[in-house]
Amino acid sequence: MIDEHLANRDLRASFAVAEVPSSARVVVVGGGIVGASVAYHLTQLDVGDVVVVERGHLTNGTTWHAAGLVAQVRGTHALTELSKINADLYERLSAETGVETGFRRVGALTVARTEARMQELLYAISLARDAGIPAEVLEPADVKRHWPPAATDDVVGGTLFPTDGTVNPGDAALALATGAHAGGATFVEGVGVTGFRLRRPDGGRVPSIEAVVTDQGVVECEHAVVAAGLWTSEVARLAGVSIPLFPAEHVWVMTKEASGAEERLPILRDLDGYLYVRHYRGRYVIGAFEPRGKPRAPADVDDGGFVEFGPDWDHFAPVLTAARQRLPELESLEFEHYLRAPESFTPDSNFHLGEVPEVRGLYVAAGFNSQGIIYAPGAGAALAEWIVEGRPTRDLAEVDVARSGRWQNNRAWLGERTREMLGRLYTMHWPGLQPATARGVRRTPLSDRLGAAGAVFGEAAGWERANWFATDASTRDYGFSFDRPNWFGPVAEECRATREGVALFDLSTYSKFLVEGSGAPTGLQRLVTSDLDVPPGRVAYTLACNERGGIEMDPTVTRLDECRFLVAAPTLAQRRTEMLLRAGLPSDVVVTDVTSGFSVLLVTGPQARETLSAVTDTDLSNDAFPFLAAREVDAGWARAWMLRVSYAGELGWELWVPTEFGADLHDKVMDAGAEAGIRHAGFFAFDALRLERGFRSWGHDMGPLDDPFACGLGFAVDAGKESDFVGREALEGMRIAPRPRRLVAIRVTEPGSTLWHGESVLVDGARCGYVTSGAFGPTLEASVGLAWIERDEPVSQEWLQGSTIQVEIRGRAFAAEASLRPFYDPDGARLRG
Repeated sequence: MIDEHLANRDLRASFAVAEVPSSARVVVVGGGIVGASVAYHLTQLDVGDVVVVERGHLTNGTTWHAAGLVAQVRGTHALTELSKINADLYERLSAETGVETGFRRVGALTVARTEARMQELLYAISLARDAGIPAEVLEPADVKRHWPPAATDDVVGGTLFPTDGTVNPGDAALALATGAHAGGATFVEGVGVTGFRLRRPDGGRVPSIEAVVTDQGVVECEHAVVAAGLWTSEVARLAGVSIPLFPAEHVWVMTKEASGAEERLPILRDLDGYLYVRHYRGRYVIGAFEPRGKPRAPADVDDGGFVEFGPDWDHFAPVLTAARQRLPELESLEFEHYLRAPESFTPDSNFHLGEVPEVRGLYVAAGFNSQGIIYAPGAGAALAEWIVEGRPTRDLAEVDVARSGRWQNNRAWLGERTREMLGRLYTMHWPGLQPATARGVRRTPLSDRLGAAGAVFGEAAGWERANWFATDASTRDYGFSFDRPNWFGPVAEECRATREGVALFDLSTYSKFLVEGSGAPTGLQRLVTSDLDVPPGRVAYTLACNERGGIEMDPTVTRLDECRFLVAAPTLAQRRTEMLLRAGLPSDVVVTDVTSGFSVLLVTGPQARETLSAVTDTDLSNDAFPFLAAREVDAGWARAWMLRVSYAGELGWELWVPTEFGADLHDKVMDAGAEAGIRHAGFFAFDALRLERGFRSWGHDMGPLDDPFACGLGFAVDAGKESDFVGREALEGMRIAPRPRRLVAIRVTEPGSTLWHGESVLVDGARCGYVTSGAFGPTLEASVGLAWIERDEPVSQEWLQGSTIQVEIRGRAFAAEASLRPFYDPDGARLRG
């Protein structure tokens, strides 16, 4: 019988040394399961010169009090790729290291109390099948058979992942550390990090890590990893780096011995009750991910290790009530242990992984939102590979630390947001779900106008953005659904106005940078794939690639004059784009973040020219103002830059004006377009329109592992460009290479379906890919999206047309068609009209 251990305070690393080495190739800060995993996987890649420093004892931060749940399927394909190795690793570590991890493959069973929850669970079944992980759909009677003590009268159905399991958290971390030690890693306990020493290269902008400073000496290093759990944010501040995460109380309780608590019982999750139940030594352990958590300021958490706050039964009462509904035996059971201890949570419920943008060689692996046991093996492997290869080897866009703005590390804001994020793991993950806490922190100059016009706001990078405009009281708030949420009607009208008349979008949240100086032309030419040696007044859609040809960003670059350029990137990529520019441009180039300095109004649609002609005397004809032209003009009472571009796929102009002029210009445009029936339009319509047209979105449809030609963006790689640019050699080799993996446009031809994200794609019955972005396209009267398709042979238009395409949407396969070209206006004639 496997001996199970929870809340184990007695673990000691007999191999830990007393003195800190003076140097190492890699220093890992933090001796929990994540830090141990990073060290272990580095040694597996033959990097033995690793030092792990821990302020207290190994595992004494948050690992020791984890509940030990091991799940292989997560919410997306990329995250499932990270998590799916965990069970196999925990299972084999015992034999490899001699440390028993306590891993048991008991399986994991999740129940649904509602049809909507069952729909969400069916999506997880598709993810499992795509990843090759066993999964079963259960009827209520099946739930009772697998979990006899559970009440199932209110259960709609469930799912079972039979190869999931439980593990002893501390023992698993010790096994990883033991394996790392066997590979050459050195562990030092009782060492506090007090700072970092950075090196600035000659003429460079971005410093590199040089050493980790501790209270027992300096460790020189090439790379440093901060995996310090809930203290990661505070440690990173010592290097001038922002890592937004915040502690909160996390709770599980243990009963006394129970007659129904059999060792064979799978983990039971009742997400609608915000709880899980696992067996432990003839007892039940009930854990909570309650919808309103209790944050704890870092200063209020003792850093001595093995922290517990004591019972709070009043706070736990709603979850306990739900647990007793699911498990009636709890009504008569007493409790043996109430564990309330700190964990760390992030503002978007995804953890932080990767190299920080501001310091080369400094990495982070933290903020696992009580899922460190689940993700530690995959996150450790991914980060070790990144360090060794010098680049990410897996799709990490969702968890890339660069996604978070520096402003998000405000402790007061984080404390408020964390109240919600603890329960976000178990809440309904509706399409379009918005955070309810810590809202209103960033607002555009048009917010009041848009609100008065009926805007229903959502959040992106802290910005309040209009997602759609309510036409009546029934669409004034979010009415969620996987099929037809309440915003479908208003969004369809906004799309129709854009396609047939004229619409105004507030794009002020775009990330915006002014790049200027004598070295700007050559510096940008070196950084991007398009030829920017064009006359002032031209806009280029371009790519910033890495040396392997992967897409690091896809900005638009507007040449304002000989040595001044305007760079625009997605809202969520502000921090990432800034550091790409600062790291990639020479020191004589000035990069200024002007995101807050400009309002951006997109006026687009067949009647955009007539509307805008009433607010400017500039000739807007095709001859005078062609597609991708930029002009500085008088617009209303403001001086504005007008850019002839439209991500909505219609004739249109972006109007860039200093922030203080934005509201007045908005009013004048709306007055000018009244006769044409101008409408406000929001980002849900914007997304549907761009997907009808097949426009890609960085971080959703593509990223650093994807090359432009596979993405259908080969036109942005200028083969005739005279000057060299990053990734050119790799890209030239890709230009003529066969493409067994491609990003394609997809349209569901069978009624009754809605695409959102992550749906599986089947080709001739085989699982060949998944949807990266999806929406209902009102113009095409069908669900549309983009999807990655992969096979052994090249993916061609002829093969796609000759194959049977289906999309699996929450357990049901719908007929679809796929194409290398967009389904709407494939030649872009309307943009140039």
